[in-house]
This record gives sequence, structure tokens and C-alpha cells, in this order.
Amino acid sequence: MTQQFRNFSPAGLALILLAAALLCLSACDRAQPTTYKIPKEVRAATLPMPDTVAPTTTAPSNMEVLPGMQEAANEAGEIGYTKPAGWQEVAASGIRKANFKVGDESGSAEITVLTFPGDVGGRLANINRWRGQIGLADAALDDLPAYTVGIDIANHRALYVRLEGKTQSILGALLPFHGNTWFFKMLGDTNTVLANETAMQDFLNSIVLEDHAH
Repeated sequence: MTQQFRNFSPAGLALILLAAALLCLSACDRAQPTTYKIPKEVRAATLPMPDTVAPTTTAPSNMEVLPGMQEAANEAGEIGYTKPAGWQEVAASGIRKANFKVGDESGSAEITVLTFPGDVGGRLANINRWRGQIGLADAALDDLPAYTVGIDIANHRALYVRLEGKTQSILGALLPFHGNTWFFKMLGDTNTVLANETAMQDFLNSIVLEDHAH
């Protein structure tokens, strides 16, 4: 450095050193780059059960109507059907589009119809939620043919589900319909549910949905 500044006077050298110091301070004042760790988007959100447990159980309802869910149910349109003999119709409320109860000497069951936007996690996740409600372990995708079959509801392809538990069983159907999924489910005492399988199938065959797409 002595060689580089040999030709400068002491005053000139002082000016150069002062300028260098000011330049260094200016650089230190500049904002340093900051690295932020942005968390990944959570896509697997906890979804509400398609409906509540049957009235014959003692478990409390764990349904949570999330923001926008009621509006989506309203926009899904109206439903028409033929009520099977022996079913008691209960006034639908909230996001339920239809609600029934049936009982016999073996016990009782509840039939509910709901609709949610999207696929609510997919058919396997929905069926496993149903399985959990009657004490069955989760199933794998390869297991579905053992207790599901394709059917038509309101001229659209649906999946009929038959789940038999030790004390409670479920008969139901999942219907993708113009961006929504409709859930038709009978849950209750096994003997009552199975005795009403023909009535459940007749009910599904009678379904008419308001179709805004046609």
C-alpha cells in the first residue's frame, strides 16, 4: 500500500482514506439479504365428517360446518325422491338436504343426504371415515371391490357402499355431481340396516337432482 500512495501528499492521502471510510460505512448501512423459510401449503386439511353418528349411538356429533359450506350446499340445488314405506321423514336443516329415520324390533337407523363441494378427500378417505364410524379398520384401495359397486343415481355414475359392522352397519352411496359430492347414507343397528337394503336401493333409484349444467 505504501508503494500505491507514494506520489500523494499527506493531505491527499488523508482525503483518499476518508473517502474509503465513508464508502465502507455506506456499504454497511445497506440492508443485508434475509432468507425466509416459507412453510409448504397444507393441502390435506382436516375435513368434517359427511354426517353425524346415528341417534342410536352415544357419541356426540362432531360435525363442523366450515365457512362457505352452507352456501355451497344451497347452491348445489334441490333434490327430489320417493320416500320408502316405513321411513319417517325428518325436516332437513342446515347442510342436510334430506333426513329420515326408520325403526323395527331389531333397532333403528338414520338416513341422511348431504352435499359438499369437491371430492372431500376422495372416495377411499370418505369410505374409511364411514368404516371408522362403525368400528371397522381403514381399508386399502384394492379392498373397495369387496364392498362397493357402481350404480347410477340421477343419470350419473355413483358408488354404492355396503359396510357391515359387528353391531352397526352402513349402506350408502357417493355421487360426484358437477363439482360437488353427494352423500347418501343409512347408519344404524345392523339388522335394521340390512333389512332396509331394498328400500335404500329403491330410494337411490328415485333420486332426482336439480341439474344446472343441462
